[in-house]
Amino acid sequence: MKSTEQPLKYSEKITESFSKSVQNYHEKAEVQKKVAEGLNASIRPWKDIIPPGPILEVGCGTGFLSELMLNEFPTRNFVLTDASSEMVSFTEERLGNSARTKFETLNVDEIENPTPQYSLIVSNFAAQWFEDTAIGLEKLTQMLNPGGILLTAFPGNHSFMEWYECCLELGIPYTANPLPDVEEVVVKLSLNPVQVDYYENDLFQNFNSSMDFLRSLKDIGAGISTTDKSLNTKQLKLLTSFWDKKTNNQIKAKWHVVYLAVKKDMI
Repeated sequence: MKSTEQPLKYSEKITESFSKSVQNYHEKAEVQKKVAEGLNASIRPWKDIIPPGPILEVGCGTGFLSELMLNEFPTRNFVLTDASSEMVSFTEERLGNSARTKFETLNVDEIENPTPQYSLIVSNFAAQWFEDTAIGLEKLTQMLNPGGILLTAFPGNHSFMEWYECCLELGIPYTANPLPDVEEVVVKLSLNPVQVDYYENDLFQNFNSSMDFLRSLKDIGAGISTTDKSLNTKQLKLLTSFWDKKTNNQIKAKWHVVYLAVKKDMI
């Protein structure tokens, strides 16, 4: 008998993966937490020119950035969102509710007819999961009030180069998810009435084996494949053995982090 279940959509697969990993994410997402701190610090030079209005966070996760932002802007109203209702519930329970915070589920890929309503939109390590990063960020800029600012950070396409090089040398598929090309994103965003600035920074995580690194992605929900590419058991063993031997079991995973600021023109 054939199953009547429909395969999950692109965004549904991602949401399901993170929804199953909420507690692990909060405890183990070290890079995401560090980048949240950097993103919060990058907001400070803009604070005096942010127009009146509420602040939206897209992809709040377990609240790494949310907590910092609430302290950074003690008089502003916030809408804290994530595509995963489990993530939203966790963050609401952890940070507590107040008159100036709303917690909502939001899937950027499903936004239609975005309208201006926010003075500042922030997003930490979420844009790479949009079906199209540039289109998703363009939607968010359309939700800014005139003079409003979008600040986001995401891993770029120069992440995990050692993994890629090992696959290339072995002639096996490189199964990491495609990550945004910052120059392509900037060019597309610049076609809109906005000013775009960005900078890039490399962060590294150390592991005792390549399998530990791959497990770390899975543990926090980020091991989900958006391309359905996978290695068979033989290929995976070949990759991890080769990678470990090449590095003498000193895996240094590179995260190519892009910080992007988009200021909407005054109309």
